[in-house]
Amino acid sequence: MEYLIIIPTYNEAENIKKLLKVILDLKLVSTDILVVDDNSPDGTSQKIKDLVKSQNLNNKVYGLDRKKKEGLGKAYIAGFKWALLKNYDKIITMDADFSHHPKYLTKLLKESEKYDVIVGSRYIKGGKVVGWSWGRYLNSRGANIFTRAILGLKLKDVTAGYKCYSARFLRAINFNDLVSPGYAFQVEMLNLAQEGPFSIKEIPITFTDRRVGQSKISGELYRSAIAIIRLAVRKQIYRQFIKFSIVGISGMAVDWLVYFTATRWLRLFYLSAKIISFIFAATNNYIWNRAWTFRSKEKKIAKEFYKFISVSVIGLSINAFIMYLIVGIFKLNDLLGWLLATMIVLFWNFIIIKFWVFKK
Repeated sequence: MEYLIIIPTYNEAENIKKLLKVILDLKLVSTDILVVDDNSPDGTSQKIKDLVKSQNLNNKVYGLDRKKKEGLGKAYIAGFKWALLKNYDKIITMDADFSHHPKYLTKLLKESEKYDVIVGSRYIKGGKVVGWSWGRYLNSRGANIFTRAILGLKLKDVTAGYKCYSARFLRAINFNDLVSPGYAFQVEMLNLAQEGPFSIKEIPITFTDRRVGQSKISGELYRSAIAIIRLAVRKQIYRQFIKFSIVGISGMAVDWLVYFTATRWLRLFYLSAKIISFIFAATNNYIWNRAWTFRSKEKKIAKEFYKFISVSVIGLSINAFIMYLIVGIFKLNDLLGWLLATMIVLFWNFIIIKFWVFKK
C-alpha cells in the first residue's frame, strides 16, 4: 500500500513546519505528505520548500501551490487528483493546525486496510472536543444533527475533516459534479460514500481547538447550509416526495371534479358520489405514481393496485380521525384541522407507499 497525507493550508506558516516534523517522526511506512497551499500571504508555501530543501525530503514531502483561495473542497479536489495521478492507494485528509493530532494516523492507516472511508469522529464513544466554547460546540452538534436528518446520513460526525479515503472510492467520483467548495465538502464526500457500494467506519479521536493561527470557519455556516440543501434536492427521496405531492394535488382535482359531476349533474347521493370520486382520484394517483414518481417495475399490477388502495383508505381514515380530534374534540378551526390532517396523511402515505407499495 502507498499512502498520502493531504494537508490544505492557508496562512499556516506558524503550524506547518511543526506538524510536518511530528508526522515525519512517526516514521510511517510508505507514507508521503502533500501540502496544498492556496497562495498564503504569510509564506506558508515557502516554509515548506525551505524545509524540504534543508532536510532533503524531496521524495517524502511535496507542495502543490494554487493560485488563489477557493475553499477547502477545491483544495482537497486538487490534492485528490494529484494523488490519483501518482497512484496512491489510500489518501488521508487532515488540518494543519494540530486539531487533528498526528498520533491517530497509525490507526487510520490500519483501519483503512478493511474500509473505503475511515472517519476520525468526535461524537462517538471515546471521541471528544477540547478547547471549544459552549456556543461553538452546540453549533457543531446542531449542524451534525441537521445534516444527518436532512440527508439521512448514518454516521455520528458528518462534518469531520480527519479521514482516510481509498483510491477506489475517489476514482468513482466525478469531481466536476461536486457542489460544495467549502466545509460542506466533508459532508458531500460522506454522502457519496453512503450512497455507493463503499464501506465506512468511524474511529474516536480527541479534537483540540487550534492554539496558533486564525480559524477559517468564519462565514462558512450560511454557505454550508446552502450546499447541504442542494445535496438534499439531489437525493432521490426528496425528488420523489415533490412528485408525490404534485400527483396528490392532481388527485384532489380529480376528486373534486368527479364529486361535483356526480352530485350536480347525475344527482347522486353525496356519500355515493364521494366513494366514486375517491376511487377515481386514487386510480389517478396510482397510475401517475407508478409511472412517474416511483417508476415501479412490479409485474403484479393488480396486487400493487390493491395495496395502494388499502394505504389510501387508511390514510383517508386517519385524515377523518385527525379532523374529528381537532374540530370535534378540541373545537379548533376546521381549516387548521384540514391543513394538519392533510400534511400528516401526506407524509404517512408517502412513506408507506414508497417502502411497501412501490418498493421495486
